[in-house]
Amino acid sequence: MRKTLILAFSFLLVAASCGGDSPRGGPGISGSDGGAGASTDAPGSTDGDSTVIDLEPEDVVLTAGLVRFDDCATLLDHLHKEYSARVGPWGFDQGGWFGPVGARLESDDMAVAEEAMADAEPAAPSAAPVEGVDFSGTNVQEAGVDEADIVKTDGRRIFTLSSGRLVVVDAAGRRSVGSVTVAEGWGRELFIDGDSLLLITRSHSDAGDRSETVLQRIDVSGDAPRIIETLNVQGNYISARSVGGTARVIMRYDPQWNFPFVFPQNESAEDVAEAANRAAVLNSTLDDWLPHYTFGSADSSTGSLMVPCDDVHAPSVFSGFGVTTVISVPIGGDFDPSSSTAVMAPGDTVYASTGSLYVATTRWVDPDILDDEDQRQDAWLQRRTNIHRFDISDAEATYESSGEVLGLIRNQFSLSEHNGYLRVVTTIVDLQGDDSESQVRVLSTNGSVLTEVGTVGDIGRGEHVQSVRFVGDIGYVVTFRQIDPFYTIDLSDPTDPRILGELKIPGFSSYLHPISDTLVLGVGSDADPEGRVTGAKVSLFDVSDLTEPLEVAVWTAPDGWNDVGWDHRAFLWWAPEELAVIPVTVWNEWSGAVVLRVADGTITEVGRVDHEIAGEEPGRTDCRKLTAADLASTEMEDFTTELEYFISDDYNAVLACEPGEAGITGFECPRDSWMDMLTDEAESLGLLRGEESISICWPSDSPNVIVRSIVIGDELWTLGFKGWGSFDGQAPARLHVNDLQTLARLAALEL
Repeated sequence: MRKTLILAFSFLLVAASCGGDSPRGGPGISGSDGGAGASTDAPGSTDGDSTVIDLEPEDVVLTAGLVRFDDCATLLDHLHKEYSARVGPWGFDQGGWFGPVGARLESDDMAVAEEAMADAEPAAPSAAPVEGVDFSGTNVQEAGVDEADIVKTDGRRIFTLSSGRLVVVDAAGRRSVGSVTVAEGWGRELFIDGDSLLLITRSHSDAGDRSETVLQRIDVSGDAPRIIETLNVQGNYISARSVGGTARVIMRYDPQWNFPFVFPQNESAEDVAEAANRAAVLNSTLDDWLPHYTFGSADSSTGSLMVPCDDVHAPSVFSGFGVTTVISVPIGGDFDPSSSTAVMAPGDTVYASTGSLYVATTRWVDPDILDDEDQRQDAWLQRRTNIHRFDISDAEATYESSGEVLGLIRNQFSLSEHNGYLRVVTTIVDLQGDDSESQVRVLSTNGSVLTEVGTVGDIGRGEHVQSVRFVGDIGYVVTFRQIDPFYTIDLSDPTDPRILGELKIPGFSSYLHPISDTLVLGVGSDADPEGRVTGAKVSLFDVSDLTEPLEVAVWTAPDGWNDVGWDHRAFLWWAPEELAVIPVTVWNEWSGAVVLRVADGTITEVGRVDHEIAGEEPGRTDCRKLTAADLASTEMEDFTTELEYFISDDYNAVLACEPGEAGITGFECPRDSWMDMLTDEAESLGLLRGEESISICWPSDSPNVIVRSIVIGDELWTLGFKGWGSFDGQAPARLHVNDLQTLARLAALEL
């Protein structure tokens, strides 16, 4: 019955589009031709006793399609109508559930490219270093598409951020040679192109939604970097990609916070408040809706409108609050704010090939549905992802087409363009969990419409997608609930994708990295048979027979974890030496990077590097550490003292210290009368020797965390910070250098 209602609604939309009040038919607005999107399931299918009528593509309106405005007056009229209908006594009705689930040559050429790099002749000493041969670059999804990151290198210099400064490091001299203070903010990322650097900083504005993105072009031709140009734009930085020296920076601005809404003091005042709020929307100007920009240090809200009216697009059906802006920036050229385009919808996820940029957003849900339990469950099952494609083959990003798919995507790896087709992995989310299902959908461009041409489902029933990787005509999908099904999918016929194989193993991979035509490395978590995560895990999958994928090697770190699944740029694969470098933290014990050699179907731990200073590593103490092995029984029902509970708990460190001995590095050990009581308990249990007393200590200092790894020549460089959440360029950074073969530390730079 649900499918029948959806089709009936599509007929109403088609009918409405013929009237003068429709944006598609209104003066001054041009829209894409109606086409078959992913708004309905396959024509002719059945749902219970109801039969869905077959429709020709021209009979169905694309709910994710965009319309374009020919002048500012028409754009403003559209905004007044669209948003005044969604204002109430408490302001805008926000809807719900934005964001993804949970939250590069084409890929099949990657292995060929890496093999060619490994076999390449060494460059002459005078030649510029070559990425992939002489040094490693950012770990990106698609070859030829660079991704902004917190550190970059050209093989001779390293550029990173520390204490609010851009720092330049000479790799050969292993020393910092210059720095410059950059715009205030956080979450900084950068690109380099020759001697030009583009720095992107999340900052704040004094108006609007209070978000601002600062772009700075920096000359790094000399030892001392120089800021050449600064552009401030309203909106929160989402992501950026660079192809051929031109960066595409994607930002989201939330103008709904601009309005001085009034709120009722009681129920009788709601009608008055709603009328006043609607009047505020109808009296708004474009300055209230579109992001502004300024050059220099002035607040962006005081400047000019960012996007020309004829480069603003709006969904033909309301898709949520927010404005997604794409600005094209030549890394080595002047900023031109007019080289931007905007979509009146919130952007969540960004993916790019060398010729296309895709911005995906979770479809807006009418909040009235959320109040009804039955409708809420159905709304979850019907949630959709809208996808907008921009052509980036020229200097400016140009909107080309839109589509929508049923379900939600996990991250950028859920999308992949190959041979003119866009492959998308989505999950249909069931609130109860048992009926969640993932699928691969294939879209093709049909004019201005992304049309679904093929699909395969029933992937990970009752589970959620953990990772995806496409390699040419093959897709790999990992789902997880209690065990890890690793799926292989054949996409050689885009109209008929097929699941070829499935492997069930403990744990799951949150990131997949193809290292050859027949081997895929999975980085993630180990788990017990009940699905409880027990530590970090790296798996080597043999996919030479796609119908029977095998896990041929495993490395684990009990009680450890890594963040590669959330930030793939933290992973390094150095093909010339068959080395994988992965940041890992083991609770209360160690934090650093593990170096693994992946060769001949095996995973061998070569060694570990960290940023600890000798003698200050967490866990060092002169005291005697009590453990569960010191207890007569580890069964809690046998405990008679509070001390026994502390000793059996791995979180705390229980120390028996002689006079003059005290403390444990990385822990806080207070002294008070409570410790005297615990000392008495230890004595009654026969746990003390001589004049020992008890100290209870708990972690008080965050570890020295490694977040990036770079190979330059025969050296492994690692970037790290003190503590968690410090990767925004505000905290002091560390660069350590280790010999790539022996892993012996060669130098430590405090930036």
